[in-house]
Amino acid sequence: TATAPGSAKSPPALSVDEALVRALLAELEGEPDGVSLPRLCKRLGVRMSVLLRTLAWIGEDGIGGVAGTGWVRTVEDGARTLARLTTAGRALLDAGPGAPPAVPCTDPMTAADAPAIPLPSPRPRVLVVDDDAGIVELIGRYLGGHGFEVQAAHSGAAMRERLAEGEPDVVLLDLGLPDADGLSLLQQLRARWQGPVIVVSGRGEPVERVVGLELGADDYVAKPFDFRELLARIRSLLRRAAPAVPPAAAPAQRLAFAHLVLDLGARRLTGADGEEIPLTTGEFELLRAFLQRPNEVRTRDELMTALHGREAGPFDRAIDVAVARLRRKVEPDPAAPALIRSVRGAGYLFAAEVRAE
Repeated sequence: TATAPGSAKSPPALSVDEALVRALLAELEGEPDGVSLPRLCKRLGVRMSVLLRTLAWIGEDGIGGVAGTGWVRTVEDGARTLARLTTAGRALLDAGPGAPPAVPCTDPMTAADAPAIPLPSPRPRVLVVDDDAGIVELIGRYLGGHGFEVQAAHSGAAMRERLAEGEPDVVLLDLGLPDADGLSLLQQLRARWQGPVIVVSGRGEPVERVVGLELGADDYVAKPFDFRELLARIRSLLRRAAPAVPPAAAPAQRLAFAHLVLDLGARRLTGADGEEIPLTTGEFELLRAFLQRPNEVRTRDELMTALHGREAGPFDRAIDVAVARLRRKVEPDPAAPALIRSVRGAGYLFAAEVRAE
């Protein structure tokens, strides 16, 4: 096993098994179209966390974002992530068993592979709720190297203890926990906290995604994932969750519509009785997007860009789920919506007069 050097102030560096590297390359040698990561785990007899760690060391431009050896390339093929052998990887195999892999010296989990984006001070806290210690370690090292404070909880009970100690800025929640159903845990979490939640799970079925979004998740990332994509989604959620800072001479803008008032500065929705109606980050962003252009048809792509910074896929129901959740907050009768109307084949229209206060 070869180990990357670490400083006295740094946590122990990750290591990579050279025998596993060679076995991985050999598995890919006869597969020009690539092999999915779950299938590689099965063939090699290793956990996903071990495979991710190995790919972080030897990947060309995929998981971990390592620059250097580039023996394997990871690519997205629909909902799957495939690993493919590169020219450099084939050259290593052609060199024969007497040529040991030159393991990189740079710890890939802290490599500066993503553009620097200013983050709030103090460092944003990310609570990772996952029973796979290997995955948690990888996420912790990667996010820690990009300016985040990462806390771990390996069970539902541990998550509740962490939340009692202080609220995080973002929660990454796995659905397959040993002591609790992840979806029930998400529901409990939403009952007490409205901050950004990203479901990170190996359950990639559309039904699981839809239910997770229905219960209040702001985003859903299926395992195996690209660390850089996870980082980008966390940063995007944090930017949207940050309270707006109005000019010193002007009060925070308030938008009134129907029987409700949305305070954009405080990110607070109140009813006619003055009671606050809690909104998640996604619900607030969606409502703000509607209020910016009332009585106009907004396409699903427009709304998806406002929420997640990307267009909707042909089978993506994330916007429909988000609209259904928002209707439950703003409509007098969500079953017969009068404010957020569906426009067949086009998108949604917010049918209300909006007044600035």
